[in-house]
Amino acid sequence: MATPSSASSDDVSDDEMPTSSVAELTITPNSKDDAINGDQKENDAIHQRRSATHSKLRAYEAKRRTAYESKLQSSSLYWHAFRTLMHDSLLETQKADLLVRGWTSASRAYGASMTSIGEWCIDGKGVPITEVKKKKKLFDATEKQQDVGVDSSASSASMFLPMNEKRGPLATADYFREEKCGSMIKNFADSAGNVSKNYEEMVKYMDDEVLPQLSSLLDHLKSEVMFTEKLGDSIMNELETAEDEVCRAWESYYNTQLDFCGTPSEASTDKPTGAYYDGPTPDASTTAVKGCSDVWVQEMRYRMAVAFLSSVWEKCSSELSKLFLSMKDAECNRRSQIKELMIKATQRQERLWIGLPSVVTPILKELVEWPMERKLVEDDVQYSIRERAQVIQRDEAEHKKPEESKSDAPGLTGVSEGDGNFELSSPLVSDLMCKAKVIEKRSPGMMSSWKVSLAVITSDSFLQLFELPTSCKLHTGSAPEVAFHNLIPPVVVPSMEGVKGGVKFPSSKYWFDHLVPSESFALPNCTVSLKDEKSPTTFEIVETISTSGAAQMFTKTMNRKMQLRAITREEAMDMVDALECS
Repeated sequence: MATPSSASSDDVSDDEMPTSSVAELTITPNSKDDAINGDQKENDAIHQRRSATHSKLRAYEAKRRTAYESKLQSSSLYWHAFRTLMHDSLLETQKADLLVRGWTSASRAYGASMTSIGEWCIDGKGVPITEVKKKKKLFDATEKQQDVGVDSSASSASMFLPMNEKRGPLATADYFREEKCGSMIKNFADSAGNVSKNYEEMVKYMDDEVLPQLSSLLDHLKSEVMFTEKLGDSIMNELETAEDEVCRAWESYYNTQLDFCGTPSEASTDKPTGAYYDGPTPDASTTAVKGCSDVWVQEMRYRMAVAFLSSVWEKCSSELSKLFLSMKDAECNRRSQIKELMIKATQRQERLWIGLPSVVTPILKELVEWPMERKLVEDDVQYSIRERAQVIQRDEAEHKKPEESKSDAPGLTGVSEGDGNFELSSPLVSDLMCKAKVIEKRSPGMMSSWKVSLAVITSDSFLQLFELPTSCKLHTGSAPEVAFHNLIPPVVVPSMEGVKGGVKFPSSKYWFDHLVPSESFALPNCTVSLKDEKSPTTFEIVETISTSGAAQMFTKTMNRKMQLRAITREEAMDMVDALECS
């Protein structure tokens, strides 16, 4: 039975940084009884370390959930408040756009009516005629009456007689032909024409200078709000999804731990360990050990899920900060532009309504005195967000049903959060791992080639092989920490560039899903043998596995082979010893 020559002691904390040193195992030839007793003691020690690690992880997860639940609720609350502020800003801009357009439309209609009055295009009820067809019909009727010599007193239409004056494109008759005091009426009509010109100038100014900018501001704000909502919702969804993934990883680890451990006596007597060393290849009569499971893989997934969540929070917090800052700038710019446009419109109206200073001056004064210092605007925006957040919180408290807290998840009740006050370290320093080496593997067959892989031997008597990407440029004998780091792809979170580039969030595959062993061997079902002198660094592992499906009709078990190669003969022997002793 193997005894670790430099194994980790029970008091090694889980938050220590991983080192390149790996426990090396040797074989101590003793009698059969000594080997059995040694196995029992080592299994008991493994169970103690496992229990200590499990207790630490429980405390850590309980404390982590409490902290992250509060952070997520706070971020979600402020994001919803920020969304309401953006929608109200958009609504305010739409109201400003409709207000100015309505104002311009009313001025256009009034100017057109005054133009008709100046042209004497008025029906018998005193209503100005602004439609072109009705104007033409009126002109035709006047000319016809003039041609037939109708008495001007016969009808109101006969009073419209042409003058030798230049009119608009639709020249009309007027009252001046028979009225001697027509100069007063003419001045009155001219005043209507002058008023119409002023209104036409004002409408042209609004159409050319104010409305296009206001429309452009509104369209830009709509686009910014849609983009910001999409990005912000993606970020919040990414945070919630990452948190849910950690919870699922914890449940998977916890259930696997419960299935594995049971009681200390069960863990020390029922769990087979180690692989057969250099013996004959198991035949069909050999029964494979069933129910083998590796808690380290589930622990690794949990640890990396927590690492992913931490990285996501860091990057998402940065993106949210940039998002809030960009929208604060946009809000400042929006208010500034609306102020300028409203001042322009009001000043133009002041020129038109110069005779009504008591109406215009207070409005203009209020607009001019509107404070626009950036600090004041930012404080106002922050205060508005806080007030909206409080309203949303009160509304949710009144109408929303209470949800079960994530802190009540399996395995997290009755633990002390103080025990979880440590930083979760790399899976390579876990008590569930015995050895890690960078070696090469090759499947049987003429066409197969050697591939650099990270080999991990766990205390659950498993050999896990992680195939390394070719881009990492690693070779046999490289540091396991460097190899494991190359298995981790970069963390990608919702960002402005990603949303603009069409990247979908959340992605269909999480980055820690890449940390799945390409090959997994249950060592109790395996035999290990060194090759001859022609291949001194090569050794072979053969696993007996149970058949399934139609294959059970011919045999109950079958063999799976894999060739492994270390950098030196000593390294190969060391790996063989470790595989045998696990």
